[in-house]
Amino acid sequence: MGVPTPPVAPKFLGTAPALILESDKVPNASEGSKKIPGDPVFLMKKTIILSFCFSFLILESALWAQPAHNWNSPSEVVKQVKKKFSDLNSYKADFQIQTVSNKKSKNMRGVCLYKKGGRIRYQFSDPSGDEIVSDGKTLHIYIARLNAVGKQDLTLNKSNKSGPIFSSFTDEGLSRIFRKYHYKFDSIEQPQTSPKDGRKYFVLNLEQREKVGGFETMLLYVDAESYFIQKAVASDGRGKETTVEFSNIEINPDLEDGQFNFHISGNAKIVNNPLVSEQ
Repeated sequence: MGVPTPPVAPKFLGTAPALILESDKVPNASEGSKKIPGDPVFLMKKTIILSFCFSFLILESALWAQPAHNWNSPSEVVKQVKKKFSDLNSYKADFQIQTVSNKKSKNMRGVCLYKKGGRIRYQFSDPSGDEIVSDGKTLHIYIARLNAVGKQDLTLNKSNKSGPIFSSFTDEGLSRIFRKYHYKFDSIEQPQTSPKDGRKYFVLNLEQREKVGGFETMLLYVDAESYFIQKAVASDGRGKETTVEFSNIEINPDLEDGQFNFHISGNAKIVNNPLVSEQ
């Protein structure tokens, strides 16, 4: 009896190995009777080999389809955002607000100021005269065309409300938002390059832990270098979408506390606590 022939080494065709085992070859005349194509053992071995090669191709394609991991994580981005706003004393920026509801769009713009302690001031140039002002204890929302002021006591219990979208851009509001919302990356590829300005942003997708009204979902666009939230897109349960976007950001300008005081004119109509009640 002759020495058995060793198995043939795997051959590689492109990137997928075409495995050919000696036992799968049709033997020549000197090796005895030929295997016929209808032999069930022969067909079974061929099927196993072809299945293996097909599975390898699928697995390899899936691996190539995944982008290289850049080791960023949503929790790390949130940590950096919190640190950014915790270290921030003040900022000044231009803002644009767009609301879309029932296929109708409304655009607003102006200048905003922020100072640690929950102080905010949004001065609208469009619509002219409107203001949103908070000294950290009371929020005033003034609508010039109605000569009306919404006066909101911020010390009331707001545990079941999402709060105004503007709180996304304050140190005090961020901690609360990340407690009330689940968050994750919007897609695998992070950060994303914006086609608008060419800058890179981490995009966080936030969803209310409990559906209690207000904004149920948010997208936060975080600058990948500064970790400043450049844009927020928020949606409520009725299909209304609100987008707030900042530009020309000035970090830590010298702002006086008096800039965050609101003075109500004598003939303005006052509506107390329009955003939330004590219940």
